[in-house]
Amino acid sequence: MNPAATLQRLALLVCSIGLLSCQQPPAPSCPPTSPTPTASSAVPATSNPSGEPARVIVVGGGLAGLVTAYELEKRGIRSHILEANDSFGGRVATAYYGKGNELYSEYGMQEMWASNPLTAIARELKVPLDEKVEKPFSSVVIDGKLRPLGDDEDAYFNSFLTPPERKALKGWMAQSKDLLDKINKHTLPQADVDKILNVSFATWVESFKLPKHAYDWIRLTLECELAADWETFSGLIGLQEFAVFFGEGEPNYHVKGGNSNLIKALVNAIHGDKDLSANVMRVDRSTKDGKITARVSYMKNQRLETIEAERVVLAVPFVRLHQIEVEPPLSDEKWQGILTLMRGQYTVVHMLIDKAANKLWKGEDPFPILTQGLLGVVYGVMHESPPSEPLEVFSLLIHGPAANAFHMVPRDIKMREVLAGLDKMWPGFSKYVKTSTTFTYHPASIAVWPPGRSPLDERGQKIREPEMGLYLAGDWTYSGHSDGAVKSGIKVAEQIARELGAHSAH
Repeated sequence: MNPAATLQRLALLVCSIGLLSCQQPPAPSCPPTSPTPTASSAVPATSNPSGEPARVIVVGGGLAGLVTAYELEKRGIRSHILEANDSFGGRVATAYYGKGNELYSEYGMQEMWASNPLTAIARELKVPLDEKVEKPFSSVVIDGKLRPLGDDEDAYFNSFLTPPERKALKGWMAQSKDLLDKINKHTLPQADVDKILNVSFATWVESFKLPKHAYDWIRLTLECELAADWETFSGLIGLQEFAVFFGEGEPNYHVKGGNSNLIKALVNAIHGDKDLSANVMRVDRSTKDGKITARVSYMKNQRLETIEAERVVLAVPFVRLHQIEVEPPLSDEKWQGILTLMRGQYTVVHMLIDKAANKLWKGEDPFPILTQGLLGVVYGVMHESPPSEPLEVFSLLIHGPAANAFHMVPRDIKMREVLAGLDKMWPGFSKYVKTSTTFTYHPASIAVWPPGRSPLDERGQKIREPEMGLYLAGDWTYSGHSDGAVKSGIKVAEQIARELGAHSAH
């Protein structure tokens, strides 16, 4: 079978899986005696009061699409956003419980690292960030024992590493940072890059012959970032993702009142048309006298609508690209880059708990806690509720195979397992739980690059190249997280502005 036919069959197979992002009802094991959540990312769709036609159609109102439209507008280019869901923001989403907005937690993007260009956009839009800035490292469970981070970093590492082991870990961190710096500056020989690229992150780390507890810490720290087992992703993408932990590490931030407040600010700053519940079916492109015309067809209110513009941006999850018919089709080189991506999985669990549960961790704040397997990242209570509120939101970020199991096993069974795991960590925890809500993303939460792949490789570069007025944007074009989504939106806007001769961003 020729390569093109193989790619076509793979695309049809992936397309048949479909994409569903869903909010699940409270698990039967925890009767819904408290308020169910409301998603905050819903911002009303708006029309263009000036009547000025859009020059760019942005398909997807998640972070990549919104940043693309925002950056285009700063350059004097009007866009029209088409979002298939009934709210903007994609995986940047906050759930609010009760009547007010003071009892909440994230069920998409959890935090923003300092190097994430989204933090600069938040400040540019004057979106207040939470005063609580988190450290880069987290508490961990190693050998079945909780090792709290606390305020003393040396005491933290010394709780599971001997002085020689700590020295070995520091040496690995320094050597890895140096390697990544050389890769980013293109000064590392390609043969040496390939040695990291063509093996799993686990195999690459094991080649350093580190002590077991150092392996455990590295694995716990990174697997939650890529939502996959470290045997499944390449050494190079693992090295890239680990960058925020090198040196003293980067702090991370939250938006005050919920990360969805940043989405609201972005939407309000974009003055072009914005349509929700607009499911794009087809993109047609043509050229005449050197001018490109993009024609986008979408379903809204059971009616097929069509709009035209000079450029089109597909800012959708990589697992949704197969559901949009594109003419002329995307190149085989692009499909090779897309179809060789693997899928990382997240499941977020929110539990409304009685504040009396705080006594279980004896007045200390050990959160977040990295665990192996069932519980994933135990974020705990990320945002304190007001004194008048008797409940708080306790959250988990479950990842990898443990998260994928939530698609295959009844919710009540999974919640009993989760509560049993939390009771093992804090005896009696489950009796403080009033209700629970589970959020899942199927068939994928983020992209994962297997051994032999990286966003830096030739296929990754092909994905980022425009084709006949069509651009691809999304976290998966640069990384597995929001920083990649934002970077892609900025880069695409810059490319389009150069092509259309727009003025510079102000």
